[in-house]
Amino acid sequence: MQERNHMRHLRALIAVVEEGGIAHAAERLLRTPSAVASSIRQLEASFEAPLFERQSSGMAPTPFGDAAYRRALRIDAELRQACAELTPYRVSPGAPLFAMLVGERQLTALVRLREMGHMPSVAAVMGLTQPAVSALLRQAEASLELRLFRRTAKGMAVTEAGELLLFRVRRVLAELRHLEADIAQQRGEMSGRVMFAALPSMRTRVLPQAIAALVGKHPNVQISMVDAPFEILFAGVHSGEIDFILTGLNANYSHRDFLIRVIGRDHLVVVTRAGHPLCAQDRVEIADLVRYPWVLRDRGAPTRELLNDLFHQLGIAAPHVAVQAGDLGLLRGLLQHSDVVSAVSPEYLSYEIASGAVKVLEVELPHTGREIGFILRRDAQPSLLCEKLMQHIEAATAGTLAPEAPSQPGAMPAVTPG
Repeated sequence: MQERNHMRHLRALIAVVEEGGIAHAAERLLRTPSAVASSIRQLEASFEAPLFERQSSGMAPTPFGDAAYRRALRIDAELRQACAELTPYRVSPGAPLFAMLVGERQLTALVRLREMGHMPSVAAVMGLTQPAVSALLRQAEASLELRLFRRTAKGMAVTEAGELLLFRVRRVLAELRHLEADIAQQRGEMSGRVMFAALPSMRTRVLPQAIAALVGKHPNVQISMVDAPFEILFAGVHSGEIDFILTGLNANYSHRDFLIRVIGRDHLVVVTRAGHPLCAQDRVEIADLVRYPWVLRDRGAPTRELLNDLFHQLGIAAPHVAVQAGDLGLLRGLLQHSDVVSAVSPEYLSYEIASGAVKVLEVELPHTGREIGFILRRDAQPSLLCEKLMQHIEAATAGTLAPEAPSQPGAMPAVTPG
């Protein structure tokens, strides 16, 4: 893995912008003017863009420089917050990390080690040797004067202090990821990477249509979708690793430091295979449904919670969930080969319903209407690429979801797809 030193160079960029020139920035950073100038040149070479206008009175940032400066300030703020949060652990405030004097490789290695807990696996993923990963960990712990991981019988486990630090490090890496898109935006180009999660019901038609529209216009972008339990997804949004979640909304989400943008309303229907015994009944009651095994998403998923609330309100025991999964292929196969029942958005199985392979039962599920929208971190600064993807998703839902409810205070404004 090739080492990048954007963090070090962004530190120099902050100083040059705020001091108005190389000489004063060098005094502030206790570096030579040539070293500061070299940092700026390396950033400009990496971004292939001029960051400053050289004037007789000093150096003024270009639009490229302004974009990099804004993102660099967010990185600096995360690291300052990390230092403050670790004060009770007597961390070394002069550690290179807090001064933006480390490379992205070390930060990435620490985050991967937290995720995997296995040093050889981290080495393999990063293209490094195990001793190299071990050295990166030792350097970080020595400079911070803080133990980040402990060895256990099951592998490497992050310490309490390490968890606090790596939460901020993950946010830093997310800001560095957005930096590429920020610079491309100034050129009138679209590049970079978006990480998001989405409702299974949106994956059949809406997401393919939206992503195809975006990639068709901007072929250099990278779109990655994450699939995990909701609590992990929420943690990913909070840490910046996931840009947004497209999901059914719950009133509790607004109390979790998230920014909510509603794009429409959806409802649930009960589905079975064609020829299911329930299809032969003239009238199906909700109580009839519990006699069959169900397929539903994991606990905590909006669909699951809506149904649990419904059965509780009706005083009916919740059905037996024989299979807990949200995979479309698995659900389609189970419906075809067994008498399982499921409750989904009609959008999720739109092609199967249209073909007649899956039947929607004539049974009402009261109070299962829900708002659909985006969940973002409240203080996030999404890249233009991220905004564009959300715009295309919202455009693809037109005619599929019911009109959205009036905007809530603090909601993101609607924008036109481009």
